[in-house]
Amino acid sequence: MEIEEWKIKFGVILIIASIVLYGITMTLFHGEEAVFHFFVDIAFVPIEILVVTLILDNIIEKKEKEAQLEKIDMILGVFFSEIGNDLLRTFSSINEENDDLIVKIKNIDTWTKKDFKNAYEIMEKSRRKFKLSIPNEEAQEFIKDLKEFMQDKRLFLIDLVENPNLLEKAEFSNLLLALFHLHDELEQRTELEKIDSTDFKHLLGDIDRVYGTLTYQWVKYLEYLSKNYPYMMSITIRTNPFDPNSSIYVTA
Repeated sequence: MEIEEWKIKFGVILIIASIVLYGITMTLFHGEEAVFHFFVDIAFVPIEILVVTLILDNIIEKKEKEAQLEKIDMILGVFFSEIGNDLLRTFSSINEENDDLIVKIKNIDTWTKKDFKNAYEIMEKSRRKFKLSIPNEEAQEFIKDLKEFMQDKRLFLIDLVENPNLLEKAEFSNLLLALFHLHDELEQRTELEKIDSTDFKHLLGDIDRVYGTLTYQWVKYLEYLSKNYPYMMSITIRTNPFDPNSSIYVTA
C-alpha cells in the first residue's frame, strides 16, 4: 500500500515530538511523581495522533477503496449484460475467423494467471487492431442495425457517465468515450445510402477502437470473476460473446 510523502514526514515529526517531550519530562519532572506521569501522558499524545490519523486512516481508506472497486465491478457486469456482450458478438461476426487473440479468448475458461498476463501485454503494448471486414452489399444494413442499437442504449450510457464510482477507472472512461464517439459518428449519418467504401472504412476504424477496448475490459472482468465469483464466471463463459457456438445450456 503506497503512503503519501506528507504522511511519512508527518509521522516522523510526531515521533520526534514524542521523544523530545518525553526527554523534557524525564529531565525536569523525574522527582515529582504526579506531574511526571501527567507529562509522560502528554509525551505520548503525538504517538496516539500518529496511530489514529495515519495508520487507522490508511486502513479505512483501503477498505473504502476496495468497496468502491467492488461496486465498479458490479457495474461492469451490468454493462456487459446490457450492451457490451451484444457489441462484442456483433463485432466478432465481422472479424477474421483465425484471429489468434480471439481464438485464445474462446478458451478463456482454461486460462492461467500467466495467460491473462500475456493477453494484457498483447493488448497494452500497442493498440491492437483487428481485421474487420464485411461485404459491400451488407455494409449498409450492418450500419443501420448498429446505429439503431446504439440509439437504444444511449440513455444507459449516459447513466454510466453520471456514476461517480466509474471516475476511478480510467480504462472504462476511455471505453465510454469510444462508445459515444461511435454513437455520434453513426447518429450524424442520416442518409446511410451515401456511405461508400471509404466512409465505411472510416467507421470500421471507430468500431475497431471500441472492439479493442471492449475486449480488454471483458478479459479483465473475467479474471475478476475467476478470482472472486467462480459461479458467475460459469454463465459468462457459457455465453462467451467471442464464441458463436457458445450456449447458455449446460451439457454433459
